[in-house]
Amino acid sequence: MENFHAQLSIQQPRVLGRRSIYFHHIIATNKRKIVKYLAHQLDLGGYSKIGWPGIVIVEGVESNVQEYVRQLQHLRWKQMVVRGEQTEAASSDSSAEDLRKLPRSFHEFGENQMSELATACRDHDLEDLFLATMKIYS
Repeated sequence: MENFHAQLSIQQPRVLGRRSIYFHHIIATNKRKIVKYLAHQLDLGGYSKIGWPGIVIVEGVESNVQEYVRQLQHLRWKQMVVRGEQTEAASSDSSAEDLRKLPRSFHEFGENQMSELATACRDHDLEDLFLATMKIYS
């Protein structure tokens, strides 16, 4: 994981980004660690759900969210698709950090915890982002 650290660049602009990413599965211990490590290094908050399917929902400064997705795409996945994307611009007297809905930490849900992930997203007013990951559109 050390080689990932040198490639990361944390910025603090005024645009907040969110992504929901669908994976065929997230099982390998090393990949699970990288999913969490990269989120931490890029100051992203969010969730992952391991197993079949795998899901990642992240939030933070937009440029860091973009970098997170780029870094994950460099790994070998059977399937990885960004299914939901949100951006919000902060007002002139605030920052992207003020727009966060998710905790700044990154939490991993277990293989049988899809409903817990859905509840967490609903509790943070991000149910639509979660549903987009599952291809359920309102």
